Amino acid sequence: MKTILSTLMAAAVATTVTQAFTIDFNALVVPLNTTVTVGSPLTIPVAGYGDVRFEASGTDVLTVSNNHSNGSGTFQNSLELDPGETVTVVFLGPQELNVNFDIIGVNAGESATPTISGPRTYQLQAIGGDGVGVAAISWDAVPEPSSSLLVLLGAGSLVLRRSRG
Repeated sequence: MKTILSTLMAAAVATTVTQAFTIDFNALVVPLNTTVTVGSPLTIPVAGYGDVRFEASGTDVLTVSNNHSNGSGTFQNSLELDPGETVTVVFLGPQELNVNFDIIGVNAGESATPTISGPRTYQLQAIGGDGVGVAAISWDAVPEPSSSLLVLLGAGSLVLRRSRG
């Protein structure tokens, strides 16, 4: 009985642990020069999480290209924003936590700070200079409560069955 109870508790803890996810534009199979417009958002499926959608604002045309470099001077693929352009990132899977944007190509006089603009929605605008690139986004997510509940129900039924038998 103690073994089953400890197994039940371990299963409960395991189902509430967060999972880490990353979208890396260098590792993605998104062709260079893919564009993102108001009428044509870019939706990226993330294995084990769900979809993340990138939307442009107004007349902005965002492009996946390799015109910006990271801190070491290496040019890499990114979702590029020219000065004044805005991208909206919408998380369509389980609730996201600890979202981190890897912004490259930020030079003196430029900025790009993500802000929460709604439920599960972040906005990023390039300000000044020659623009910036979103090289990667990483975040954590807690599995849906229904998954945890199913594991607990199954383990609980094993405990009941064992104590009656």
